[in-house]
Amino acid sequence: MDGHRLDRLFRPASVAVVGASPKGGYGLRTLRNTRALGFEGRLYVVHPTHREVDGVPAYPSLADLPEAPDAVAAAVPAHAVPGVVAEAAELGAGGMVVYANGFAEQDAEGRARQAGITATAADRLPLIGPNCLGLASYRGRAALWGIEMPYGHAGAGGSVALAAQSGNMALTTMLSGRLPAVAYGVSVGNQAVLDLADCLDYFVTDPGVRVVGLVMEGLADLVRFRRLAERAAERDVTVVALKVGRSARGEAATVAHTGTLAGSDAAYEALFRQTGVHRVDDLDEMVALCSLLAAPKRPRGGALAVYASSGGECGLVADLAEDVGVELAELDATTEAALAAVLPDYAKIANPLDLTASSWGNRDVYRATARAMGRCPGVGAVAFTGDSPTYADPLHEVGWPEMVGGAAEAAAGLDVPVALVTTTTDIVPGLVTMAHEQGVVLLAGVRPALRAFALAAGRGPVAPVADPGPSGVRPHARDLLDLAGPEPTETDAKGLLGAYGVAAPVGDVAGDAEAAVQIARRVGYPVVAKLQAPGLAHKSDVGGVAVGLAGDAELRDAHERLIKAGIDAAGPGTPLTVRVERMAGPGVELIVGGRNDPAGPLVVVGAGGVLTELVADAACLLWPFDAADVRAALARLRVAPLLRGYRGGPPADVAALADVVVRVGRLLADLPEVGEIDINPLLCRPEGEGCLALDALIVRAAGKGPRT
Repeated sequence: MDGHRLDRLFRPASVAVVGASPKGGYGLRTLRNTRALGFEGRLYVVHPTHREVDGVPAYPSLADLPEAPDAVAAAVPAHAVPGVVAEAAELGAGGMVVYANGFAEQDAEGRARQAGITATAADRLPLIGPNCLGLASYRGRAALWGIEMPYGHAGAGGSVALAAQSGNMALTTMLSGRLPAVAYGVSVGNQAVLDLADCLDYFVTDPGVRVVGLVMEGLADLVRFRRLAERAAERDVTVVALKVGRSARGEAATVAHTGTLAGSDAAYEALFRQTGVHRVDDLDEMVALCSLLAAPKRPRGGALAVYASSGGECGLVADLAEDVGVELAELDATTEAALAAVLPDYAKIANPLDLTASSWGNRDVYRATARAMGRCPGVGAVAFTGDSPTYADPLHEVGWPEMVGGAAEAAAGLDVPVALVTTTTDIVPGLVTMAHEQGVVLLAGVRPALRAFALAAGRGPVAPVADPGPSGVRPHARDLLDLAGPEPTETDAKGLLGAYGVAAPVGDVAGDAEAAVQIARRVGYPVVAKLQAPGLAHKSDVGGVAVGLAGDAELRDAHERLIKAGIDAAGPGTPLTVRVERMAGPGVELIVGGRNDPAGPLVVVGAGGVLTELVADAACLLWPFDAADVRAALARLRVAPLLRGYRGGPPADVAALADVVVRVGRLLADLPEVGEIDINPLLCRPEGEGCLALDALIVRAAGKGPRT
């Protein structure tokens, strides 16, 4: 749905609450929330018997209102929702929130009820819910929100927009007071009409929004989400995502190795990386990262400089920084001298820096320390770590205002942010207000804060890659796939890959031992012999591979063993052949494969050979992508040192490897009939010598057999 169509719902001039009653409940809470936010528009109640509720005029129906309301909150039971939706749509209301449960999340009757309101609303009535907490529009000062909510730390100037599928888990935590500068908070519930992507679409159109936080269980249309995420990046809006459900439990077993590596979560991981979306692991990380990115100054990349109130905190920061991948800056001589000038003689100048107890509550020391660290070359951000304040400890109540003030004064003269980090995630609410009012970033908990710094420093601007469309080889490739039949062999797979420019060792298929010998003499010994049979995915599992065969006799013996292994594995009568290829030289063994995912062609590259699944060292890319994306993915692999040349070994042909990965992506994009494809191993030979597909497997997509 067009983001601009949501203006009336997200920034209403008039709000009607259907079902509000003096007895309480979601309706009465919606009235009070909206007034508490300072709503300046027109507020109505719809109730069949009351003439006013909590001081707000009430009308028997929506049709009796003096105007078509911009936003409607339906605080009625599930059975009454369809009628309210129909009336609002007919009246021309700007949008609606439906709180009630009892829809698709429950049973067949609920699913039918939800399908009905979806059909009624369709393109006529933007609708949030059902089964949700609603919409908190701090920007529009309207709260179609059915439970209590905080008011003190957000407002019309907020720059963070939040949307979640799980209201209780996410928004009640994110709006609990630790995150300042909130513009919108949305609980989308069952997404009968509006979904997370619609919220993102709207948020990106608001010039005041700088950060979008999303909590998702899944997306119905990852292709659309990709376009929206790219548009957000173009407008300098940072998207932070918490995707729950990473577990592979329940993932259906697949024939190809790629299915194991590229599980249901892999498409999301690839999507986020390629569109610049920051992925967090929990709500604490989301709050920390959104807070950091919403600050007036963002980390500039580079390393982090930390000062703390005790040596123990310094040790904790150093350990956790290594765990989460934060680089701690090296202090230069000028910085060390500046720090030594303001600290006691017994202070050890280092990063992290222990200020010592004598500096506690000294605003001048805090200011001078932050300023010196922030001016150090290579420092992208400065952070102070201190004990979390509590009402029971007056020392902390006195000391923290000095820390906040010192940080604010230092930050005013720096190009990098100065953040305050509490040792635990339990914060006195007043501290958030104090920091926010002075423009200081406050992050709760050392690990979430350091993780936020790592994410902010590690993700730069992303340039979208245009989809090149079908390639010229597609018609020929489809013919090859048809000829391969329902269960393509290794030879079929290599033929298809060859059509896309992916090379394989020279060889051929033999129907008997003598034919195998003739092939070997033609390609030259030593050779490898591999069993081929319909449905045989992993030949080595059944003893179907013989390598290093140096002469005719060895090859004849191997042929006999392979055929016997095939009969034992597949049974008598199964058509069996042996593929003979010249042995390849040295190189790095990798896996390159992929599948046609609902999100698009998903390609995996990683450590290959027989240890593929055991090592589980792989990275995924979502089509379209280019060689630069592949190189970035390769750099994340544990096998990357082998590609660069390890312990005197030659560097591998990474350019050729990247080219192969791109070609596999193009193949999958051209051929939706291919469910999965594996090249395992792909031999990446020394630089300048290219790559060879030593083994290959194709699995047809379910229900997509050969054309007749």
